Amino acid sequence: MVNFVAHDSRFRLALLFLTSVVFVVGGFWAGGAFGAAPSSPRYPDAVIFSVGWFSVVFFGLGGVVALKRFLNPREQLEIGSYGVRWFPWSAHVIPWSDITDVTTWRHKQQKAIVLHLRNPPRFQGRRLAAAFAGANRTLTGGDIFISLTGTDRTFEEAVSAIARFRS
Repeated sequence: MVNFVAHDSRFRLALLFLTSVVFVVGGFWAGGAFGAAPSSPRYPDAVIFSVGWFSVVFFGLGGVVALKRFLNPREQLEIGSYGVRWFPWSAHVIPWSDITDVTTWRHKQQKAIVLHLRNPPRFQGRRLAAAFAGANRTLTGGDIFISLTGTDRTFEEAVSAIARFRS
């Protein structure tokens, strides 16, 4: 069987980057960077101001990540008979024998694959993926959160490949 491989999609990353730019500009506007901040009878000014600056930081970081991946596209996920390798987490393969369960997580339009490991400390994450590992663990109950956002393959294709190779 041929391994499943998901690479960065420049088109999808460009859309992610442009979307983040729109939210950053909107955040600056809501934060009052272009003059008087907008007001609403529904929400206190402090809430609008805070949401604006949160948007600047959150979507600004997301835009930086999308731009970095756009400028240096590479393989993101590989699934094969040996196991799973998710490059944002680690360059090492996680063998099927160390994966106790594979579940999915869905919230609105977002979908992700969640790996549950036999010995999580053995497979330490790196960079941004490791920084969000605790939050992802709390949210999903699993150890490694795999998103195919910005890649040339779909969530359904990856789940199908896991079912094919894991059996």
